[in-house]
This record gives sequence, structure tokens and C-alpha cells, in this order.
Amino acid sequence: MIIWLASYPRSGNTFFRILINQFYGIKTYSIYDDPLFERLTGVADVVGHQKREISYEEMMASEKIFFVKTHHLPSDDCPAIYLVRDGRDSLVSYAHYILSFKNESLRKAYKNKIKSMFGWNEFNEILKKLIISSDCDYGSWSQNVYQWNKPSKFTFTIRFEDLIKEPLHQVKTAIEALEIKGDFSRINNQLPSFAELHETWPQFFRKGKSEAWKREMSQELQELFWEHHGQVMQKLGYE
Repeated sequence: MIIWLASYPRSGNTFFRILINQFYGIKTYSIYDDPLFERLTGVADVVGHQKREISYEEMMASEKIFFVKTHHLPSDDCPAIYLVRDGRDSLVSYAHYILSFKNESLRKAYKNKIKSMFGWNEFNEILKKLIISSDCDYGSWSQNVYQWNKPSKFTFTIRFEDLIKEPLHQVKTAIEALEIKGDFSRINNQLPSFAELHETWPQFFRKGKSEAWKREMSQELQELFWEHHGQVMQKLGYE
């Protein structure tokens, strides 16, 4: 069977994969195969990332459990662990990720879609597009959160902010809530800190902190964000 490790991009998905790999030796997969890890030496080993060797249909039909990362909107009834983060921090981090890793042609596409009235600021315009647009695969931040947390879905949701504060507790609670069968004996008491991850791979593991948006999201963009995502933010208890 598949258990989705789902999230909107830059919401703690990779950090959760690191945790279950380091704590329990659980290897995970990704529907994207995460080719970026090939460019960042050592990341795949820390994350516990595995290349997929069978189809998703075979994974679903198997008695073995496969943990698979996705940012896509849900399309089946498989159980899921959903990572959610303050949408402002997710979008700020995602905008930096696009600037760091996406190819130049994609960056030009963003630039051509949105023109600033007050001069071009690539980061701000990418962030603006992420706020107001809905990706056909991921949806907007609000759509992603809403779709994965419908009452009809068997999903356990973890807040990124809680995962950073008490990682082992959050992982154990998720596994117990989904009644996942298997040997989950601790194999390792050592966990790389976010600071260590940042020092080794600074572009991918940027900060791992909350409320970075206060320094990087203009008042105009904050108001735009609340206009588009305020209802879901309030439902989640973010202010």
C-alpha cells in the first residue's frame, strides 16, 4: 500500500522524510524521483530517498508499505500524512527555491506573466504569482491544504512548526494515528539539526524557521495573501 507524504511545496515534506529515515531507517519515494538530489551530494542518503522500481499500481496493491512524497492534489483514497506550514512561509520559501533551482526559461515565463508597475523585482513577482495563481497539479496553497484535509480522506496533518519543535513526538503520533503496521523501533538517536542541514546544503535547506515572511513579504503582498488565503489560514489557527 501507499501512504502519501503530502504537502504544498516547501512545507516540511523533505524534513519529515529525514526524520523517519534517521529515527527508524524507513526509506521513502517521490513521484518526482527528485532529480535535484543528484546535484546535491549526500542529500539522498540523509533523506532516505529511493528510486522507484515498480509502478504505483503495484505499490498500492502490495502488502508492503511504501511512503511516497507528493505535492500533487489527491486523486485516490490512499491514507496520507500531510505537512502544513504557515502559507506565508511556504510561499516565501518556494519563491526562493524557484530562484535557486528552476531553469532560466521557467524564470522568464514567470517574469513575462506578471509585470510590476513600479519596476521589476523578480522575487516579489514570483511570490505574487504564487499567491494569486493556481498550479494545475499542486493547486494554490489554500486548495492544496483544503483538498488533502477533506473529511472524506484518511489524512493525519502535522504542522511544520510543531515538527521542528518536537520531531520524534510528531512522527510517532502520525504513525500511531494511521495505525501503520511494522517495526518502528528506534535505530538512531542522532538527528542532524536544521542548522547542520543548512550548512551543508544552504540552497535547499534555507532556514527551517517560522515567520521569515515578516522580513521578506511586503505589506502589499501580505494583504494580497490574506485576500486569497485568509479563510484557510484562520481555519488552521494561523494569525
